Amino acid sequence: MEQQISKQKYQGLSLSDIIAFFQSWWKVMLSKWMIIVIVGLSGGALGLVASFLVKPKYTAHLSFALLDKGSSGGGLASIASSFGFGGLFGGGGSAFSGDNLLQILQSRNAIESTLLSPIVFEGDSMTMIGAYARFMKMEKDWRKSKKAEINSLSFPIGQDRNSFTRVQDSVLHEVYFRFVNSRLLKVARRDKKISIVTVDFKSQNEQFSKLFVEKLMASTYEFYKDTRTSQSRTNVEVMQHTADSIRNLYETAMQRAAGMSLVNINMANQMAGVPRMKYENDAQMYAAVYGEVLKNLETLKLDLARETPLVQIIDSPRYPLKKEKLGKIKGVALGGILGGLLIVGYLTLMMLKQSSKSVSVF
Repeated sequence: MEQQISKQKYQGLSLSDIIAFFQSWWKVMLSKWMIIVIVGLSGGALGLVASFLVKPKYTAHLSFALLDKGSSGGGLASIASSFGFGGLFGGGGSAFSGDNLLQILQSRNAIESTLLSPIVFEGDSMTMIGAYARFMKMEKDWRKSKKAEINSLSFPIGQDRNSFTRVQDSVLHEVYFRFVNSRLLKVARRDKKISIVTVDFKSQNEQFSKLFVEKLMASTYEFYKDTRTSQSRTNVEVMQHTADSIRNLYETAMQRAAGMSLVNINMANQMAGVPRMKYENDAQMYAAVYGEVLKNLETLKLDLARETPLVQIIDSPRYPLKKEKLGKIKGVALGGILGGLLIVGYLTLMMLKQSSKSVSVF
């Protein structure tokens, strides 16, 4: 019964009722102006304090284009297929012109490989994850733990990835999750029509931001290049081994033929010249085969060079990096506005609750 009455009230809501409500709301806000001002000033004070406590963030920016000379669809198409993204794009075009590269650069494997790479940070040799744990004060929290596996946690240079403990894996995954989900790492294309990719990374340490972007780009490119040209490199190695073997046979046959050249060939000892003729024939055959193998080898080397992608760095991170800091004026303004909105919202909610208990528009 009460629900039917309330529905009838809402259905009978008119413009005059709405105007009356906002007039009463405005009167309530004016009567509470002192509270609103105090809360707003308190929010501004908190914003000022936050401007001193919040550390600045430094953004490293890198942009590049891929010059892929391959003829098999170009770019990272073959790598994208191995990651399960190949079906997203047809046969043509470079993966640098699609979303495949964006996924690879932000993949867990690429980011963790970068974090485990060695660097010199603030004069000390360590892994990138070790540097991150230092300036983010994670190491101090680890040392305070009563658990031995956390208290002694570290990421030494050169440790086999398969020997990592569960705690080490958890820390790596946490950092990776923070980078990707908090949008600290952003990989995007400037325009869908062009193949220029931008990589931006943000952290509280200027040196770390710069090194991370450079290491991430280098490791991803090496991974792509090795995978993209693995078959061609194998073909070159096999053909080179074949060429070396035939060359050794050719030289051996020539040496043996030269050793038999002093034999006096006449009707009496004609049989003594048969081995020399055999070695000479072998040498001619090996020379012909060796020439063909060299041609094939050069062709394979040209294919390898054609399939090897070239990355053209357009913009690289340079000091000083872009610095983002919560200024005092901005902190006060944001804190005051947020505090004012919160108190006005609270007062409005209280007003609506009181109105629902009495006979009113709502």
